[in-house]
Amino acid sequence: MPTTFREAYERLLPLVEKPGRYLGNERGTIRKDPGTVRLRFALCFPEVYEIAQSHLGLQILYDVLNRRPEVAAERAYAPWPDLEALLRARGLPLVSLESHLPLADFHVLGFSLQYELTYTNLLTMLELGRVPLRAAARGPAHPLVIAGGPCAFNPEPLAPFLDGVLLGDGEEAVGDICDRVLAWDGRDRGALLGALADVPGFYVPAFFAPRYHADGTIAEVVPLEPARARVAKRVLVDLDRFAPPANPVVPNVGVVHDRASVEVMRGCVKGCRFCQAGYIYRPLRERNPERLVEQTAELMRRTGYEEVSLLSLSTGDYSGVNPLLKELMDRLVPERVAVSLPSTRVDALSPRILEQIRRVRKTGFTLAPEAGTQRLRDVIQKEYREEELLRAARLFADLGWRSLKLYFMIGLPSETEEDVRGIAELSARVAAAAGGRLRVTASVSTFSPKPHTPFQWAGQLSLEETRVRQALLRRELGRRKIEFRWHDARLSLLEGIFARGDRRLADVLETAQRRGARFDGWSEHCRLEVWNAAMAAHGLEPRFYLRRRPLAEKLPWDHLDAGVSRKFLLQDLARAVAGVLTPDCSIERCTYCGACDFEAVRNVDYHPEGAKGSDHRGHQISRWADLAVPTEEGNGAAAWETKAWRDIRARGAAQRRAAARPRPPMPAATPLPEPVACGDGGAPAATSAGPARASGSSGGRDGERVARGPRTGSAGGAPVPAPAAPGEGNAEEWLGAVPSSLAPAPEAPPPVQRIRLRYRKLGPARFIGTREIGSVFLRAARRARLPLAFSHGHHPMPRLSFSPAIPLGFSSDDEYVDLDLTAATPPETVAARLAAELPEGLEPAGAAEVSRAAPSIDAGIAAFVYEVDLAALDRPPSPDAVAAALERFARASSFPLRKHTRAGERTVDARRFVRTLALSAPQRLSLELAVGPEGTVKPGAFLGELFAIPPEEVPTLRVHKVATRFRAAAV
Repeated sequence: MPTTFREAYERLLPLVEKPGRYLGNERGTIRKDPGTVRLRFALCFPEVYEIAQSHLGLQILYDVLNRRPEVAAERAYAPWPDLEALLRARGLPLVSLESHLPLADFHVLGFSLQYELTYTNLLTMLELGRVPLRAAARGPAHPLVIAGGPCAFNPEPLAPFLDGVLLGDGEEAVGDICDRVLAWDGRDRGALLGALADVPGFYVPAFFAPRYHADGTIAEVVPLEPARARVAKRVLVDLDRFAPPANPVVPNVGVVHDRASVEVMRGCVKGCRFCQAGYIYRPLRERNPERLVEQTAELMRRTGYEEVSLLSLSTGDYSGVNPLLKELMDRLVPERVAVSLPSTRVDALSPRILEQIRRVRKTGFTLAPEAGTQRLRDVIQKEYREEELLRAARLFADLGWRSLKLYFMIGLPSETEEDVRGIAELSARVAAAAGGRLRVTASVSTFSPKPHTPFQWAGQLSLEETRVRQALLRRELGRRKIEFRWHDARLSLLEGIFARGDRRLADVLETAQRRGARFDGWSEHCRLEVWNAAMAAHGLEPRFYLRRRPLAEKLPWDHLDAGVSRKFLLQDLARAVAGVLTPDCSIERCTYCGACDFEAVRNVDYHPEGAKGSDHRGHQISRWADLAVPTEEGNGAAAWETKAWRDIRARGAAQRRAAARPRPPMPAATPLPEPVACGDGGAPAATSAGPARASGSSGGRDGERVARGPRTGSAGGAPVPAPAAPGEGNAEEWLGAVPSSLAPAPEAPPPVQRIRLRYRKLGPARFIGTREIGSVFLRAARRARLPLAFSHGHHPMPRLSFSPAIPLGFSSDDEYVDLDLTAATPPETVAARLAAELPEGLEPAGAAEVSRAAPSIDAGIAAFVYEVDLAALDRPPSPDAVAAALERFARASSFPLRKHTRAGERTVDARRFVRTLALSAPQRLSLELAVGPEGTVKPGAFLGELFAIPPEEVPTLRVHKVATRFRAAAV
């Protein structure tokens, strides 16, 4: 049986900033006996808990792996610097959350690579987990260290540290990996790697060796096994094969995305040329919207969240978004559950979408114009026109939103000063379009070229160039009273180096990590001087990795196939230079990018119809969708279609009308310019590459011919206005729909009953903080189907009222919460239902109905009674010292104590608050503290002063609240 470090960690938790990060006691946690399963798999995320636990991909793999009875999947995240320091000081390893096993005791460590600036955290996790950093140093007894995620499509800076890398989707592939590890005899590690290399999508870096030219560029990446010269990504061809996790982990502490999440589609074919995700996750695959309604409703019942996010790269383009939103909101509005669309393009927004998500509360919007001028938006493939953004701003204001964030990038290929100034000018026009009713924020980051995109050859701004542009924007936006937020230029610099880096950066990573680089994506932790020294130590220059790449240059990731062909990327780069848009291949026509083989792999959507070669499943859900969003009289088009579909239909109709008219002879076609790569913020630079056609008869993989899809639209040119249709269409109709078509949020039922619940807070629950305890109870009450009352207003809040919070780490037998209910419910029923839903350590101990006119819990409290275990201290005071301290206190006429209040720090007389202080057993105290108009004093502060306990040790005091004393009139 492997060794668990649960007790050792429990002693550390009072000493760290947020101990709830390391408990592993959340709802949805799966605990298996690690000594009885055949395979222990640690899902590792090299970031802090609050970010890591927000990631849906990890929840999906956790669910998939734990469905296998012979596999135990557990989680491990990067420790915050305070815990790392304690682990090193006390010689303790980094462990998993579920069983507190060291990482070295797992068979597989699977790291998620979401962001380049987490790489040093990965090395720190290996080091603390007692796993050799370099793959070459690991033997048969060490875990297999693998990785996946978007950064896995260029894992070369991490290659010497990784045994393997999965390219692409993991739901099916992770099972294949487990099968190979389970079949391995445990002797020859090379044999295991060879077996894994046969898994589609699995890349073994040790089986490839880069060679370099004298100037530092790559000559070639040599496959050491010629039969495996190139690794193609893994594709899950149908998302409907894997239902969303029905019982995900629900954190007890606040996380970045503290809500339920459902992936509605994967992949995007809008073709934004800077967006790596839009290329590496192709083809487009949608989930069945009718099934999603049931799955999402069940998810909300199981989790108790008050918000659900419909995830994709552009949810407004999901073909079933209108009926899905309508059906979900009909179900969720009565439960006061909000729906958010975290990623929606400007041109996909319609009043129909907004009228649904506002029915509970306005969850806020971020729109991404990306560039300040239309010319540059055409270069990067942002299809919409400025007028659409201004319409959206007016609509937001009319519907009651009060803030809007606009996301831009600087440093895009071919950017000029006019484009940078255009960011400020466009932001100001958006604010003006809303009539001053929207608080507009411009959030600006620095463009970083990513592998497997048309801009992978482009240059990136230097640190100095970035700061010059930021200073210009600060002035221009300030003059226009637009709030400005910007991305730290140092972080963008490091991101750019590692995004397109090669294996030589592995030495830089290890050196920087040894010198203290951690959490480099956090501005307050980024130490650029450490990175500059590490680069210099290994003879490397940042400029080398930020530079423009000639089109003929061998790139570090050329042996990895992300599905989109090099030929297509060059063609799309040529279109960018000409400002020509590439059509949406799920609706208009195939663009021959190479992501589909048109047999097993192709676009899967729920459009009514679309481009040739896709699997269009609209007929499967059309009857359901028509009932959800009925077609209006006299309108032949399905009312549930997306705005993009309507626009393209209108454009096609206009083109057909134009084609029917007599036309003069057409001039000879002008070929597109050659593909170019752009310099650092300057004009496009000429190259020696030959011409590349924007379209042709070949597509798919390089050299493979495919059937041409139907041409139902144009790739470029000015858009033709869409015909009016109820709830969608042009600006006049959008604004005209506002007063009549919006469904108001239902009135909140009044509370009719108040239940006062007494509960215990024990074990791991003592590390759930004050701010989080409200969310924990709210979600438990939702899961328990209790009829909670909510406040009125734009952001309804549950009517829960708690007794005064006890300090983090204290346990208690006597905590209270008042719950206002809209339907009379027996108190014992309330307690029983909550008992089944609260996390470990939160235990209802009784419930009673109280008058809704009764004083608040706080107002009725007279005193708290505590038991204190002095023996739990690392250096407990001797019995004689305890006795002497108690005697001194008994004789003292006063006991000055510093107290922190909202008004600042002041000195109080603790004697006025201490009712009882006595030994109840050796090294055990009984303490009763009075509560009055001035409040009370904290037990830890008082005992620390009384026994001269060093401040850093005071949090380790084991304090247990025995009772809460109420005044007689308040009982």
